[in-house]
Amino acid sequence: MGCGPSSRQNSKELKLPGANLIFNHGQLQALNNYFSEIIDYSDYFTRDPAQEKSLVLIERLIQRLICGVGTLDSRFSSKHLICLEPHKLTNKPGNSLSYLVRLDELSTPHLYPENGGPSCQLIEPEGGPQGFAKVRISGPGSEQWAEFIGNQGFLRRDKMQERFVELLAGSAGRSTLVGRPAEVDESALCGSPGKVIDATHVQRLLQASPRQVFYGSGEGSVKKFPDPRDFRIAIVEGCSCVRLRVGMIYTTEVGVETDVEVTLVLGIGFTSWPSTAHFPTRIYLTHPDFLLYHQVSCTGFYVVPAPPHPTLRCDDRPSTWQIRFPAAEQSLLKHYSANSLPSRVLAVLRALLHEIRCTNNGGQVISDYMLKTLLWFRLEEVVGLKDWTHDKLAIHVLVIADRLVSALRTQRHSSYFFPWFNIMLNSPGGGTLHYTEEDYNHDADLLTYHLRRFTDIAPCSGDPDPWRRVETAMIDKWISVLTDLTPPQATRGTRMSFYPLSSSGYSTIAASQYSNRQLTYIGHLLRCMLNVRSLTLSKTNSLPWFQGHAPENNANSEDLVYLISTILEQAKYSFFGMTKQFHGIKNKSKAKTVSESYDSAANQLLEDIRNDKKQIDITDDNVVVRDVLKWLYYGLDKDRKYLAPVLRPYLAKLFNVSHENCWYIPDWSRRQDTDEIESLSKFCKLVVNGNINANDGIVDAFHKGWSWAESIIKTTSELADGVELIFTPFPGKVIRHKVVDSKLDLTKNTISRSLGRKKVVSEQKGFSSATLPKHIKPFRECLQSRLQRTTVDDDLLTTSHNILKSSSPMTQTIESIHRYGNHRGIGSIVHSLITLRKFSILQEVCAILPESDRAQILDEIQRVSKEARRPRRLARTISARMKPTQIYRSTNELSNLQNDEKDEEAGGTLMGTCRQLRNRNSHPSVFNPAFFRAPETEAVSPLYVNPPKRVGSLSNESEMMYLMRSTRRKSLKRNEVTTNL
Repeated sequence: MGCGPSSRQNSKELKLPGANLIFNHGQLQALNNYFSEIIDYSDYFTRDPAQEKSLVLIERLIQRLICGVGTLDSRFSSKHLICLEPHKLTNKPGNSLSYLVRLDELSTPHLYPENGGPSCQLIEPEGGPQGFAKVRISGPGSEQWAEFIGNQGFLRRDKMQERFVELLAGSAGRSTLVGRPAEVDESALCGSPGKVIDATHVQRLLQASPRQVFYGSGEGSVKKFPDPRDFRIAIVEGCSCVRLRVGMIYTTEVGVETDVEVTLVLGIGFTSWPSTAHFPTRIYLTHPDFLLYHQVSCTGFYVVPAPPHPTLRCDDRPSTWQIRFPAAEQSLLKHYSANSLPSRVLAVLRALLHEIRCTNNGGQVISDYMLKTLLWFRLEEVVGLKDWTHDKLAIHVLVIADRLVSALRTQRHSSYFFPWFNIMLNSPGGGTLHYTEEDYNHDADLLTYHLRRFTDIAPCSGDPDPWRRVETAMIDKWISVLTDLTPPQATRGTRMSFYPLSSSGYSTIAASQYSNRQLTYIGHLLRCMLNVRSLTLSKTNSLPWFQGHAPENNANSEDLVYLISTILEQAKYSFFGMTKQFHGIKNKSKAKTVSESYDSAANQLLEDIRNDKKQIDITDDNVVVRDVLKWLYYGLDKDRKYLAPVLRPYLAKLFNVSHENCWYIPDWSRRQDTDEIESLSKFCKLVVNGNINANDGIVDAFHKGWSWAESIIKTTSELADGVELIFTPFPGKVIRHKVVDSKLDLTKNTISRSLGRKKVVSEQKGFSSATLPKHIKPFRECLQSRLQRTTVDDDLLTTSHNILKSSSPMTQTIESIHRYGNHRGIGSIVHSLITLRKFSILQEVCAILPESDRAQILDEIQRVSKEARRPRRLARTISARMKPTQIYRSTNELSNLQNDEKDEEAGGTLMGTCRQLRNRNSHPSVFNPAFFRAPETEAVSPLYVNPPKRVGSLSNESEMMYLMRSTRRKSLKRNEVTTNL
C-alpha cells in the first residue's frame, strides 16, 4: 500500500515520505483548526434552496427517462432508481448525480420470485484481470436476450450499453411517452419519489417483496414529470458508463441556470460474493471492526459494463464486466456520521481535490473513489479509539494525501476489495479510460505543492468547538472504564494460560476468564464469518486435515474442527506473515520449518478433538464458544514449543477486543432487529387483501407503537397535499391510497378490532396505552442524539420530493440498521455507559458544554438515571406488558390468513449454521489464506479438484502453488470456473 509515514515520539513530528515533508506538533495543531474551518464554514459544502430545487428537477427528469426506457423495452425496466451518492453522504462540493440502473429481469433476488425468469451465472475466468467477470444467461426467458449474446455464449456489455443509450435517446425524444406519475406502472418502473433509494436498501427491500409500500406525491395525479424538451441533454463520449450533461433552461421556479453531470450505470445484481475478493477474508477475528466488515459483505455486488484498462491482458474484452460493491461501500460510509472524524477526513480530502481542480489544470486522474479507498485502508490499519479523536484530523488527512502522492507516482494501488485490482487504472470515478504518465505525475506534483503550502499555516489555539471536545473527553473516560473492567493483574497470567493443565484436561482457568458478554460477542464473530463463507461463490483450498464427511455420530466434533481450524489458520498467517515481513529473507527457511511444525501440532490438536467423546449443549452458542476456547487453550498448554508462540498473541488479542467490544453488542443487536420491517410487511398484506383500511391501519399501528406509522403521520402533517401510499403486490397490479392529515383520526381506537392487544394500564406517568412501546426508553435515544449531535435529516430538506424520498416507510425502516456514529467502534459509547450506569461520567463531560446546552443534557441524564433506578419488579412487570406490542398481530383479520413466515431452522444456532455450511462444502476452512498471495496471472479463481490428502502437516506456501499449478494442468480444456448462483 505504499510507503507509510513515520512519527517521531520525542519531537512529535510527522514525516511524509511520499511528499518528502515533515510536520511538527505545532503545525499539526494549526492544521487541525484550519481543516475544521474548511468543513464548518466553507462554501464547498453548502447548498442554497435554489440549488436543491435544480437537483430535484434533474432527479425527476432522470426518473422520467428511466421510466421511458422501461416502457420502450421491458427488458431494461428498473423498479428502483439506486442512488450512488446518497443525500446523507454527499458532503462534497460540486453538482453531480450518480445512479445505478438495476436490470431487474437479470438480477437476483428477482422482483417477483414466483414468476421465475432467466438467471445469470457469474464466471471469473482464469488468467483474466481481477475484479472483472463474465456473465452467462440461462433458464426460462433467456432467448429474449439472444441479440446480446456473443459467440462464446457470454452477455456482451458493449451491446447492452449501446441498447441502453439508444433507449435513453428515444425516451428523451418522445415527450408523451410517459404520462403523469399516477399513470406509471409502479410494479415495474420507478416513477414515485419513494423509489429513489440507496444501494444499501435494495437487498432488504426485495426480501420483503411483494409486501412493499412506497411514497408517492399527494398531487401525483395533477403534476407531470419534467419535460425533456425543457432541458439540454448531451451524452459525454469516451466514458466507461453513460454520462449525461444536463443543462437546465432558466425558469422562474428555480431561478438558477446550471449544468449538472449525471452518471447512469447499468448493473446486474448478485446476492453472493466473488471468490477472488480478499475482503473480508483478510480480516482476522481480532480486528475491532470484524462484525462491520462481514455485515457489509452480505449486501451483494453488481457487474457493470465497464471495460478493463487498455493495458491489461483480457480475452473476449467485449464480454468482460467489472465487479462493483456499491452497497458495501455505502455501508462502510454510513457507519459514521457527518460529525465523526472519518467523515471529516473525507470531507477535507474532497475539498482539497476540488481546490486542485478549480485553481489548477489538474486533478483529473484523482477520483473520489481513490480518496474513499485510502480512507478505508486507513480505518482498517489504525483501529484505536484514541487514534481517531478530533485532534488527529490533520494527521489522517496528511497521511492519506501522502499515500495518494506515492500511488500517483507509481500508478499503483490495490482496491479495497481485490488485491490485484489497480484503482489507479480502473477507478470508477476516473472518467477517461486512459491517462498518460504525465497526467499522473502532474497530479502528484500539484498535490505535493498543496501539502507543502500547509507547512505555512499560522499556529493557533486549540479546538474551539465544545462538542468535539466533549467527544474526545468521552472517549478518554470510556477507555478508563474499560481499563477498570479488565481482570485484575493477579489473574492475567492465568487468563493467558501460563499455568499447567487442570485435572479435566483443559485449561479451564484461562477459558473461564471470558465473561458471558465476551462469549456472546465471539459467537457473533463466528456466525458472521460463516454467513459470508456461505455467500462466497467458489471453493477455497481444502486443507489436509479434512477427511471427508464425518459419520453422523461424530458430527459435533467435526463442527468444532470446522470452527477451530479457522482460528488455527488465522493465528498461523497472522504470526508467520509478520515473521516473514520483519525478519527478512534470511530466516525464511527457518520460518518454513517452524510453520511445518505448527501444522503438525495443529493437526494433532484436531485429532484430539475428534477423539473426544464429551457432549456439549450445541443449542447454546455461549457453551459452544467456551468449548472452542477451551480447546484452543488446551492446545496452547499442550504444545508450548510450536502452538503456544503462535496462539498466545492471537488469543490475547481476541480477549482484548472481545473485552472492549462486548459492551457494544446490545446496541448492535438493536440495529439488527427486524420487527419494524416485518410489521410494515404485514400491514401491506392486510391493505392489499382488503382486510383493513389504510388510514385505520396507520392509526392502529401508531397506537401500537410502530415507528413507521409515526413517520407516516409526521410526513402527512408536513405536506399540504399529504402522501400517496403505493403498494405493488404483483406485476401489473398497483394499489394507491392517498393519506392526508385530516383523515387520520388519532383519537379513534381500533385496537380491539385489528390488533387485538390488551390495553396497557400506565404504572408511571407518561406511559399510556397510546404511547409507543419504544417510548419506554426514549430518554436514552434522546440523550444519545444530544450528546452526539445527531441531526435529523428531514430538518435539512426543503422540497417535498426529498422529504418523500427520505421518509418513505420502507426506506426509513431499513436505514435504521446503519449506525451513523461519531467515534470508532460497532456501537455507541453513550449506550454502553448507560448500560453500565456510569451516569457520573456523562455528567462530567457535560461540564465542557455551554450553559444553555448543559442544562438540557443534564436534565436528560437525570431522567435516564431515574429510569435505570426503577425497582426491578416494576421494570419486569412493564417489560412483560410492553413486550407483546413489538409484534404486529391481529385477532380477526390475521386469524384467517395463512402464516407464511418461515419457522426457525436448525441453522439458527452457531453449530447449526456451521453444519449446514460444512455439509454443503467439502472443506472445513473458512479463512482463505490464498487471497494474500499474488496469482501467477493477473487474476486466478482457483477451483481445487481432488486435492492431495496429507495427514502430517498443513498446506504451506509451496504446496499451495503446487495445487494451483496442478489444478491448471487438470483444467486445460476448461478456461473458466463457472459457479451456479
